[in-house]
Amino acid sequence: LERRHETVLELTDYFVNRDDFLEYRKAVFEPRPKKFGPADKDTQRPIISITERYDRNLTLSANDDVRELLYAIKENKFIITYHRDSHHITPSTRTFCKPASWNDKAFTIQWNEDLQDTYQADEEFKQMSKRDLYYKMIKLIEQEEEVIKRVRKAEDETRDLQSRRQQEELSSDLEISVYDIDRNDKSKIYRKLLQQKADEEKRKKEIHDVDYLAPFLAAIGNPVRINVQQAQQLRVAAQRDFKDRSIRKANLMQARFESEIQELISKQQWYQKHQIGMSKEDELEYQRLCQEAQFRLHILEERLKRHKELATEKYMQLENKLNDDSRLKEPYTIR
Repeated sequence: LERRHETVLELTDYFVNRDDFLEYRKAVFEPRPKKFGPADKDTQRPIISITERYDRNLTLSANDDVRELLYAIKENKFIITYHRDSHHITPSTRTFCKPASWNDKAFTIQWNEDLQDTYQADEEFKQMSKRDLYYKMIKLIEQEEEVIKRVRKAEDETRDLQSRRQQEELSSDLEISVYDIDRNDKSKIYRKLLQQKADEEKRKKEIHDVDYLAPFLAAIGNPVRINVQQAQQLRVAAQRDFKDRSIRKANLMQARFESEIQELISKQQWYQKHQIGMSKEDELEYQRLCQEAQFRLHILEERLKRHKELATEKYMQLENKLNDDSRLKEPYTIR
């Protein structure tokens, strides 16, 4: 089975690579009459016809190779269409009509010529005997029962799939959209983090936008214009302020570094005095404290090293900013 297509009045199965060369089976159903009241327990749809189509079997002659077999259930007929030979325009066909009371188990089917009609595309083809035609019709009646069972089984499979699908949909837990901020807690947290990040960026931008010469201009009264001496004074003041701040920060880091070293030395001296009488737990605690102290020393050392590297880089940036600042050049217009 390759695929299955079902509508209200049709059910079609498509097949590939079958040994019997069956390509597809199509069942046509009769519409159910609308009824008022409780629904019937029997939900099967009445079948009007079932059509089976077969691919070419090259081991048989075209006149013996069935192309289409129509089980006209409502009309009590079997219509067989054979493959068309390349030498003929039309294919051969054969129609069987079920006799009256054919489904009565106590009834014995009697053959007569009215039960079948044959069209031979070529008169030279061998005609089937009455005996062969009789057994052919009996075989078709048996096949029809099996084909109806297959159609009903296909219906049941489809109903089962639909039922399981409905159960899955009813039992499924719907995910709340990330855009539904009223019900999605993760979305609320995410939006809060985004807002915090935006506020932080705004604060940094405000700090960045502050005029770096503002405190030095305020010291000389915020003049509209300055002279060359004042321009040089502003330049020197900005450079000195940067150096002082860098040195203060470096001194703080150095003092913290030296304090950590002294504390580590004190711990080591204490350990040397009390090593003999220490328990295993005390030794482990001492080792843990030493490891933490060494970690802090490493971090402080790296920060101090990084500060010195950045201080040189930032000082060069300040020099470039001072050189490019139009206020420190003629005509020395501040505002």
